[in-house]
Amino acid sequence: MFVYDGKSLTLYQPQDKVYAQVAAPGTLEEMLDFAREKHDVVAPFGDLLFKNAYDILMDGVTEGIVVGKAMIEGVLCDHLAFRAPDLDWQIWIQEGAQPLPRRIVITTLDLPNAPQFAVTVTRWNLEPSFDAQTFTFTPQAGMKQIELLPR
Repeated sequence: MFVYDGKSLTLYQPQDKVYAQVAAPGTLEEMLDFAREKHDVVAPFGDLLFKNAYDILMDGVTEGIVVGKAMIEGVLCDHLAFRAPDLDWQIWIQEGAQPLPRRIVITTLDLPNAPQFAVTVTRWNLEPSFDAQTFTFTPQAGMKQIELLPR
């Protein structure tokens, strides 16, 4: 798991009682790039957090189809599927006035056994409220800080 506060990136494993913390760039997009490029840390569903999410997702796509309608957690969605040279991906987008993604599945074709990554979003809060503590990492008692090695 990880926490980003606009200044530092903290990765932690509560079950192992360890955490690592590094200085990070000041925007969410810069931090996601930094984590991936410098430390080989990929945020699940992270591509959808970029301003140019469409461009990122469609990069290299050679084929796309509308699979049809599907229910995701009781919400009617449009199911789309896309193919690129090294991966296939699918997305389910809810119908209606707020076309929000409800599920994404990515199949990596250039790795043995074609592993899949899937995320299902069951609730969206489009008017969240946070205080500064929401993004502040405080180690649990007994946690040990370790070094986050570069890629």
